[in-house]
Amino acid sequence: MSRRPDDPEQLYAYALYLSSSEREAAALAHLDTLPPARWSADMGELARRLEQDQMLAEARRRREQGDQAGATAMLRAQPNGTRSELTLADWALEDDDPERALAGYRAVLAREPDNDEALLGEVEALIAIGEPVQARRQLLGLDAASEPQPPSLNRTRRMANAWAAVGEWPRAEQLFQKVKFQAQQQAPSQESALLLRDAARLAWQNGQPQQAMGDYRLAMAAGELAEQPPTENDDFTRLTRVNADDDWLTRSIRADAADLYRQLDTTVTFEHDYQRSSGTGGYSDLTAHTGMLELDTPLRDGRAFFRADMVQLDAGSFDGGVYEETFGTCREVGCNDDYHQSATGVSLGMGWRDERWQGDIGTTPLGFEVVDWVGGLGYSGDWQDIGWTLTASRRPLASSLLSFGGTRDPNTGISWGGVRATGVSLSGSYDQGGAHGLWGDISASLLTGENVADNRRTRLMGGYYYKLVNQSHRRVSVGLNSMWWQYQKDLSGYSLGQGGYYSPQQYLSLAVPVNYRQRTDNWSWELGGSVSWSRAVTEDQRRYPLAGLIPAGLPDADAIEEGGSSSGFGYTLRAWWSGG
Repeated sequence: MSRRPDDPEQLYAYALYLSSSEREAAALAHLDTLPPARWSADMGELARRLEQDQMLAEARRRREQGDQAGATAMLRAQPNGTRSELTLADWALEDDDPERALAGYRAVLAREPDNDEALLGEVEALIAIGEPVQARRQLLGLDAASEPQPPSLNRTRRMANAWAAVGEWPRAEQLFQKVKFQAQQQAPSQESALLLRDAARLAWQNGQPQQAMGDYRLAMAAGELAEQPPTENDDFTRLTRVNADDDWLTRSIRADAADLYRQLDTTVTFEHDYQRSSGTGGYSDLTAHTGMLELDTPLRDGRAFFRADMVQLDAGSFDGGVYEETFGTCREVGCNDDYHQSATGVSLGMGWRDERWQGDIGTTPLGFEVVDWVGGLGYSGDWQDIGWTLTASRRPLASSLLSFGGTRDPNTGISWGGVRATGVSLSGSYDQGGAHGLWGDISASLLTGENVADNRRTRLMGGYYYKLVNQSHRRVSVGLNSMWWQYQKDLSGYSLGQGGYYSPQQYLSLAVPVNYRQRTDNWSWELGGSVSWSRAVTEDQRRYPLAGLIPAGLPDADAIEEGGSSSGFGYTLRAWWSGG
């Protein structure tokens, strides 16, 4: 360069070198040191390609920032539209619109039947539409076509992913193995990192987690997350931490590698939870201590857990006199004014989950008055940009000692309580990583218990949140949540046959939650709270809803507890932290 600053061959060669190392702006600036009138044909062609690369990069930047209309208009304004048309078709495929993508690829093929990018895109669109037979037929034709030497990493990666999508796993793995060494020998680049990431994904899906882990380590070096593939676990896990300046590929490699590491890790966790809710001593007051021990370990393509909970509940002692407590039959017959309720038990459970399915089965605490099985089965999927989960479950209502563990009437000796909610729910959420997010849940349940009247519950819940601060290691959000509940009966009382759980016929609440979350290298914490307004309406109810339980001659056996309505404001506060 110093000896021949005006030599077109030198200018072209060095600009080509700069462009090959992803320095397009520098390459264009180097070409511009010579007037365009003195450019060779190769220099002119290179300049046009670099300008188009810059235009495509700007269009992608606009799209990533949410200006999809502006990005699309920029591409459609280009006179030589093949690359723009291919990019638009690629975007349609990313946006889950394979029909539009297929039309775009075929429009290019109508002019350029041998365009390799369009042929590969057509295959990918056919797979997305659900035409694997036709896609496989066209893949065979692409396999037979000559490929560049050395093989193109991006072409090979897309071919391998396509073969895997049509069920040809050995063929896909063979293609990845063919070029993985080439990717490792090249200078770090997005192309080689992307190939190694997809090779790792295939190995993981194919039941080869250790090979996948090795490929993710190579992808970290190829993507310049590290100078060399990390060999120590501490180095590896440190590289899975997200940084604010990560691009989409770096974030993807970090997240995938972290998921796989957690998938392969066996953990033992002990947690202790303390809850205190004020009420009437002896039955609605509640102090709860729960110690949870859980073993979480890999199993097949998911994770299994085995769990034991030590639960201690204490409802205190009666505050009133012999005939003042509406508990069991105490109001009519009388009970000792020093009557005290407590329960201790151990629950056992086990379950399994993967990316789609989750299921568990177990017991309520053994040692409680009422013990039975609980569990659930759920399936998660995606629709457009919305993630959803459909669940069928049987769960305990843990709002009081009566509803959770059941108890015994001091006068009749009858056991009652232990309420379980059996039903289905559908939940959904929308969060694309930007400032806005939505969530919602709808559920319907049948509530049953031992010697407790049956009840039905319907719940609709939803909310919106806005991230005031949305950084990799710090998040501050504020939102608005709403809940609407409907119960067939009000069984919130504690007399014999009641359930001891909050069950208004109509309930509506609005809440404004605020959350602050932060993470450092060794600590994570969250502070949060909400202010809410709620209104509840209850109807008149029988004090003893199951007449067959009441002893003959009991006074006021047909007594009615009056309903009413109430409204007010409330608040919640919470703090959470962990280290390691």
